[in-house]
Amino acid sequence: MYQYHKDRPTPHLLHDIVKGNMWDTRPLNIFGFNRTIGTSFETIWDDGGNYAYPSSAVQMDATSSSSSDTMDVKISGLDTNYVEISETVTLTGTGTVTTTASFLRINSAVILAGSNVGNITISNGGTTYAYIGATLGTTQSSVYTVPAEHSLYLFRIDVCSGTNNGQKYLTFRNVAKTHTGRILRVAEATFSTSQVSFDRQVPFKIGEKTDFHFEAKSSASENEVSIFIEAILVKDD
Repeated sequence: MYQYHKDRPTPHLLHDIVKGNMWDTRPLNIFGFNRTIGTSFETIWDDGGNYAYPSSAVQMDATSSSSSDTMDVKISGLDTNYVEISETVTLTGTGTVTTTASFLRINSAVILAGSNVGNITISNGGTTYAYIGATLGTTQSSVYTVPAEHSLYLFRIDVCSGTNNGQKYLTFRNVAKTHTGRILRVAEATFSTSQVSFDRQVPFKIGEKTDFHFEAKSSASENEVSIFIEAILVKDD
């Protein structure tokens, strides 16, 4: 993880990672947003509610709520063996286009041209696994699954809410589920300010084939909650 590129080193480790100078290491910037966090825990992701992972690898259906959306969308995720895959599909407006590949997990989706007029949904059997809000162009989801033979290291987490105050607080936590079924709900924290930041001096490691996401709840009413995650994905020896 700490090996500089022999020809193009810089004095800054994280800068080298972003530039691609580090062997088998790349940065991850994960953004999540939920406009309607209520008084029960739910996932910080753009479609709201509790995220459900596929039980097996399945083909995905992509569609938009607007007939104007005919751009390419790149879907990135994992296959049945937790190996990274991606596929680009061309939207047909409100029609449905189905992927050739089967996805066990979706880690992100992004449009490759223009600006999406409508909401883009990527789903199977009526369950949404990725969602791109109108005009946003990309998913905003704290949901991620670590590929096989990789480890993820969390460096920084920022959680924000403009509806928080001294009389109303928010609680959030990290949910990690291994491929063997063990579930850990860790790093639970409560805050009543508009922003809380965790800069880890020692990164938090999440192992291969582990699903993780962040969830939050409020002490009262509904709240908009966003999360910003900085991490590094490292290929294991």
